[in-house]
Amino acid sequence: MNMTRTQAQLNDVRARTIRQCKEAHITNPLCGATALKLYGSEFPFTDETDTFHVMVRDASHRRRAPHVKAHTWKQLEPADILYTEGLQVLSPEATAVTLAGTLNIMQQVMLLEAMVRNQLFTFPMFADYTHKRTFHGEKRALAALKLYQDGSASMTETALRLELNRRGVPRLALNYVVPNAWYPNGAPITFDLVLPEMKIAWEYQGDHHRTDKAQYRRDAYKGNLARSKNWTLFDVTYDDLRNQQRLNELALQAAVIIAQRTGTVPRMDIFTLQQLADRRRVFWKRSSSGT
Repeated sequence: MNMTRTQAQLNDVRARTIRQCKEAHITNPLCGATALKLYGSEFPFTDETDTFHVMVRDASHRRRAPHVKAHTWKQLEPADILYTEGLQVLSPEATAVTLAGTLNIMQQVMLLEAMVRNQLFTFPMFADYTHKRTFHGEKRALAALKLYQDGSASMTETALRLELNRRGVPRLALNYVVPNAWYPNGAPITFDLVLPEMKIAWEYQGDHHRTDKAQYRRDAYKGNLARSKNWTLFDVTYDDLRNQQRLNELALQAAVIIAQRTGTVPRMDIFTLQQLADRRRVFWKRSSSGT
């Protein structure tokens, strides 16, 4: 998955993709993973590195060519096509909705928040576009709109938030600035995902948190300071994120702390993301009370 690349790596992928598309003389509008590479965006799915994805209105416009995979969208309009570096490419909005047919809800929320974070469009712009167009996967895309939350710093943070939410953990603050807490250099201390009123936080620990000495020391300082201020801090790794039992345990541990601090045992239903989106108003109403 193209989920954890640095900006420099994304820039390298973009430059290489532009060069390869020109060398292959691609004339149809680029879409899917190829378009996302041109936009310098992460994406939460695996792509065939030697395949170019293009969009046509119908099968009659398909042209057989090595390493080119053509997709059809009968609703394709001229306004959906942009030009960048001498190449035709679907607009960011069109790229996202035409991927909806192959992505699950989790992936769609991750992609949506990444594209907003990368300033490819604003959430209101994309929501308006989505409601006006017809495409495969529309139901899942509308669910993703309901689950969107502004301020996510990475796709792994988005995935962790949704996994906790669907297990009953209330609405979380993102990249929360801890009051009256600073690193020795004066920079404010932040947590990835937080229940502020409960003083519970989750930090996603990518591999660089272990291999980068400076990052490792910052994390140790942050953890010690958090505990001194009575915060409960959970460190989460990629192995935790892909293990359903570990995610259940994380949510249960949070429920125990909430029960201890409020005297009320929170509901810990496990919803699908579609159910969470359908019941969102009830869920967030319950969340606002802290339980």
